[in-house]
Amino acid sequence: MKRLKNKTAYGYKLNKMNDDTYALRRKVIDTIYEVKGKGFSIPRIEVRIVKKGQSNIMGYAYMNSNIVHIAEKWAKVKNDRLTHLVLHEILHAIKGIEHDEKCYLMQSFIPNEIEINKTWKAFNKYFN
Repeated sequence: MKRLKNKTAYGYKLNKMNDDTYALRRKVIDTIYEVKGKGFSIPRIEVRIVKKGQSNIMGYAYMNSNIVHIAEKWAKVKNDRLTHLVLHEILHAIKGIEHDEKCYLMQSFIPNEIEINKTWKAFNKYFN
């Protein structure tokens, strides 16, 4: 699995590590720390920022592999939207949860208006 962290999908390319990429990666990692701060026991997750792939894909994770790739464009969005995206990808990465169109968090698209309490409530369901 170690080889997967730098392997991309959907036509994306890894961003070169520079100050801008590091800052975007840090935003994603801060969300992961927020998950841990809320008492969820999750493993270390490898985070990469990617660019120039399929425009409809905001991020992706390798199922059950603790690896998340977030599109550069979407790593720049406001916090609630980014939190929703990262929590969604965490569930793919660590629990292997598939898309579920009936679930607010795990549907295959992100709602236009994010209700962050609803996002966290849905995330919590997968850990209890």
